[in-house]
Amino acid sequence: MELRHLIYFEAVARHQHVSRAAAELSVAQPAVSRQIHDLEKELGGIALFERVGRNVRLTEAGHALLQHVRIILAQLEAARFEIRERVGLQSGQTSIGAPPSVGVQLLPPLLAAFNRRYPGLQLVLREGGTQTMLGLLETGDVDLAVVTLPVARRGLRVTTLFTEELVIVVAPGHPLAGRSSVAMTELADQSFLLYPRGYGMRDKTLEACRVAGFTPQIVLDGGEMDMVLRMAELGLGIALMPRLALHENTRLAALRVSDQQLERTMALVSREDQALAPAARALRDFLEQELAAARVKG
Repeated sequence: MELRHLIYFEAVARHQHVSRAAAELSVAQPAVSRQIHDLEKELGGIALFERVGRNVRLTEAGHALLQHVRIILAQLEAARFEIRERVGLQSGQTSIGAPPSVGVQLLPPLLAAFNRRYPGLQLVLREGGTQTMLGLLETGDVDLAVVTLPVARRGLRVTTLFTEELVIVVAPGHPLAGRSSVAMTELADQSFLLYPRGYGMRDKTLEACRVAGFTPQIVLDGGEMDMVLRMAELGLGIALMPRLALHENTRLAALRVSDQQLERTMALVSREDQALAPAARALRDFLEQELAAARVKG
């Protein structure tokens, strides 16, 4: 089994089309078909693809092989990066995903410090909820992700970073604004601002209301963190919010929840089955050290 067999196989599997794979690889279509045929022959004549109209799709055997091929190719790519960037991390790219509160409040100064240390590296930042970040990690669109624990997926390297308190935020003119704390059971008649599906904070809000014995009255469903903050400031409703998101925000009152221990624990995750390129490994090591030390005060 030769390396080009695996490269051609992965390209055809990704495009589900021989011609498009050939175009990406800058080779003739018959050459791709021949390499796939040789690979199937070497594996004992097992079909890896089946034709569907003008496209192809993986057989069960093809799906099984693809998992191994992607690991092998990822490790080879990491090896290339390591050799190329071995001296001083002078070039390369790495990507990280994080929820908006972490992306806006914590990461900018840290990424700036990382850039000063490794000015030749390009950084890519993606924002979204935990489930979105785990999906991007699975597809390889990000090298690292900051997520809310727990995570159900296996095969992840997990480094706990910090735990922070969740608070109820209300507009300054809200009847609760003069208080320092509130019980969740007092909020059954309130209008709630809810985060999009896939966000850990959405699940935290719904679970806190369930424990308190009520289903929340939702006035806004699907607002990103900045939108929820703005709508809360305007008095549209109240929201459960990580205290980190309120950094230097003086336009909202934050109330501790007195009858439940509401908090979230953030972690930095990467895939165990995929070797990180040097740039990604350097960013992971840097963030594990710096973010773990950034304890959010409740």
